[in-house]
Amino acid sequence: MTRKHTPSYTIEFPLHIPLWQQHRLEKKFNIARMLYNACLGEALKRHKTVKSDKRYRALLNEPKSKERQKKLADIRLEYGFSAYGIHHFIKKAQHKFKEHIGSLEAQKLATRAFQTVEKLHFGKAKKVHFKHANDDISIENKSNQTGLRYREGEILWGDKPTKRIPKPKNWLCMPVSPKDDDEYAHLALKDRTKYVRILKREIRGKTRYFVQLIQEGYPPAKRNRKVANDETKRIGLDIGTSTIAISSDNQVELRELAPACHHDEKELRRIQRKMDRSKRSTNPNNFHENGTIKKGRLTWNYSKRYERLREKQKEHYRKAAGRRKMSHEKLANDILSLGSDIRVETMRFQSLQKRAKNTTRNNTNGKINQKKRFGKSIAKRAPAMLLTIIERKLNYRKIEMKKVDTYAIKASQFNHVTGKYEKKQLSERWNDFGEFRIQRDLYSAFLIANTNETLDAVDIDLCHAKWNRFIELHHSEIERLKQKGSKTILSFIA
Repeated sequence: MTRKHTPSYTIEFPLHIPLWQQHRLEKKFNIARMLYNACLGEALKRHKTVKSDKRYRALLNEPKSKERQKKLADIRLEYGFSAYGIHHFIKKAQHKFKEHIGSLEAQKLATRAFQTVEKLHFGKAKKVHFKHANDDISIENKSNQTGLRYREGEILWGDKPTKRIPKPKNWLCMPVSPKDDDEYAHLALKDRTKYVRILKREIRGKTRYFVQLIQEGYPPAKRNRKVANDETKRIGLDIGTSTIAISSDNQVELRELAPACHHDEKELRRIQRKMDRSKRSTNPNNFHENGTIKKGRLTWNYSKRYERLREKQKEHYRKAAGRRKMSHEKLANDILSLGSDIRVETMRFQSLQKRAKNTTRNNTNGKINQKKRFGKSIAKRAPAMLLTIIERKLNYRKIEMKKVDTYAIKASQFNHVTGKYEKKQLSERWNDFGEFRIQRDLYSAFLIANTNETLDAVDIDLCHAKWNRFIELHHSEIERLKQKGSKTILSFIA
């Protein structure tokens, strides 16, 4: 009997295990890496075979329809290009290592590999990467019944000890011990565990292991957390590549995304320049005289110095990612403390990362404008991650985030006083209302908060009713930012 799909959440613990268990765990991770790479290689072969099929290529040129999609899917299945096809492929390979990796764990690795190639197949990725021996990797199960599992404060993996074999070679028993004062962890461990995930990470040059328990239900409520349970309190969010504007009945804010992520860019550039010089000195035959890399299949040799610099760069990015996630979690909690009716525009940040196609010139000096857009800013600030976190936290309370129609509303162009649309340049940061000016992003957030229930138009009557209160909150926020705002924020109100 299959269990119904239920909500779940994740809790993570570090594993403090003796050296002999670390060696066994490392062996399992090496086997998992090889199985994953084997699945990835097989999925790539099947992807190329499908793409080279004349029938498949002919169908791709036809107009989209349900019948066409079905024919394409049938061809993919014919060549075994599916998750279940890769499951069948890995079955034989897993059988050789059944003492170390279970069938369900191997299937999860196969699924992950297929999904990676599937993105390439449908044009959502440019290439795939095989797992290197030093790369971070994780192994997870499908259930908590056999293989990798959690039982009464311990992570068990492998065959159980018996009288005949008291210490099996592949047996692992790793304790999970939360701190005595960690009330959240103790409450979370009372919920049913769906499955277990083991992770390997490199932190400060040392390999560390962690366990994630995927628990059934909703996470326990933390103490001293402000939560707005009133679902009628509207919050409008206008999120950009580096800032977010928040508008509610009692608060109007313009905040910088992940301000803690101002990692030392100068130091990072120094590391990258050193890496580049080292790579060029150890691989002189791979470069042209003008310094560009030669085309074709090349063999790269890396010095020990280069490897040390690469580890330093990796640690740099790891710390930045941790600071970014923590900053987004805090900001999401602040937003949810204002209200539960969260409204935001539908955005495609992926398209903002791409370089501009058309070549343009600066109207002032006539020089050609750069084609790069917001790639670095999005990579550093991760605005889409913030929305994902807010959506996850809302789902815990069985509430959905409301996404308004960007093209129908055009919040950055609309004026609710005149009822007209005015196209503005990206550099224009203010909306002129005669006696006073309103910051463009904060005004967009105000309009998004006051959309109708169908989320495809601005409710003008509601805007008029809340207009005076918004102006008061807006002016006080601008004064606060002028005194305490960061350089990034000040550039948006200059």
